[in-house]
Amino acid sequence: MSRVSVPLFVLLLLSSASAQSNLVQNPSAEEGLKYWRVFGNASASDCVSAGKCFSANQDAFLFQDIDIPEGAAGKFALFISFSAIEKSNSPPGLAQPYLHGYFMTSGDLRKATVLANLSGQEMARRPNANGEWVKEFGVFLVPERTGRIRIFIRSGCGKSEPSPVCVSHFRNAGVFLFETEDAARVFVTSYQ
Repeated sequence: MSRVSVPLFVLLLLSSASAQSNLVQNPSAEEGLKYWRVFGNASASDCVSAGKCFSANQDAFLFQDIDIPEGAAGKFALFISFSAIEKSNSPPGLAQPYLHGYFMTSGDLRKATVLANLSGQEMARRPNANGEWVKEFGVFLVPERTGRIRIFIRSGCGKSEPSPVCVSHFRNAGVFLFETEDAARVFVTSYQ
């Protein structure tokens, strides 16, 4: 590649990444809990220094199902969010917010098949200090037959822990589709 074509390629890659649409509706609780299903003690909150966010106590979680466009198979899905904890001195194993997801078939949810259970990568990065927001993400190849994506945001706390000790916060939850894994990873670096 010539010296001119490399910067041009990078510029095109960055411009295509910035034009991506978030498939998650209401990614930061601006509309309360609209579009999200809630299990356990979770709510829309006002988070210090971050504005609206989701708060999940104890073992609570929220999820959203997203119908994806035809032709998504073979693309790369980026799951991404920011998370924080309320207490920095919680014992190990507490307040470990994380992202999680499924690729599923389309149609009636009761008959849907989970094609892939998505975790790992950087989807469970733990904040080290009270109020520190960390970026959690994972990039996954969309398999054939995928018609729906489910994104979870989970507190990662046990039921036996008291709510005030174990609170996780989330904002800017997103699912984005990319033609290449590299384009998804470039997008991660600029995601706010």
